[in-house]
Order: sequence, then C-alpha cells, then structure tokens
Amino acid sequence: MRFVNKKILIVDDEPDMHDLLKTYLGKIEGVEIVSALSGEEGVEKYKELYEKGEEPALVVMDLNLSGRDEIDIIDLHKEGLDEKLDGVRATEQILKINPNANIWGYTAWFDTDWAEKLKNKGAKKIFGRTTPFKEFAKMVEKFLMEID
Repeated sequence: MRFVNKKILIVDDEPDMHDLLKTYLGKIEGVEIVSALSGEEGVEKYKELYEKGEEPALVVMDLNLSGRDEIDIIDLHKEGLDEKLDGVRATEQILKINPNANIWGYTAWFDTDWAEKLKNKGAKKIFGRTTPFKEFAKMVEKFLMEID
C-alpha cells in the first residue's frame, strides 16, 4: 500500500537510532521521515508541520532525550531537573499543540515508571527497544493503514 504524504516524526537523541528507524520505516511507501534529536526540536518541528497542515501521522518518541548515558544525569532528566525536555514533557507539549497527535514510545526504558508516565500523558503505545525494527515497522504500517 502506498500512503500519500504521511509523515513520521522521530524524536530521539541518538543519531544511530534515527538511521535504523529511517532504514526500516523508510521502506513504507509514501512515508516521509522527519528527525529531531531533542525534545525541544521535536516539539518545534511538530508545531511547524502542524501549522502548515502537514502534522505527522505518528510521532516516535524516546524517553531519554538528555544526550547522555550517565545514570545520575538521566535521573535528573527523568525528573525534569535538567534543562532539556524528556519524552514525557515533549509529549505533553506536542499534545498541547494537537490533542489528537499519535505518539508512540520506542525506548530502552519501556518497562519503567518513566514509561508509565509517558503513557499517562497521552502516548498511545510504548514499545521496548527489544522490539525488532522490522516488527516495529510492520506495526507502524498497519497503524497507518487503519488511519488512512
């Protein structure tokens, strides 16, 4: 099936994750992948696209958007005590722009209280990074067919 002008916004601080997701999601015909490497950039790109009437059909959101691996930094980030938006706060801001935004978490933190917060703030689904990229892409394609 070919989709017309369907955008998927990937919000993740790891360039390698963007490359992998683009490789698999890019195989879905007619889909355009838009990347954001921080929560702030994700919110800004969503807003720009929304205002042009081109809002993404799906936002793939990571939780840890700190750009760091150190657990003490991540703990501050998780609690909103650093200067960067985590996936929960980025999700909140996107949903203020468009309460109907479809946001899925795709994160290594999938089975945590943090992921539960993401779901409580409005993410429709949470997937662990243990979900193979190929399977994730199939689920995205099925979702796009359902909303088409």
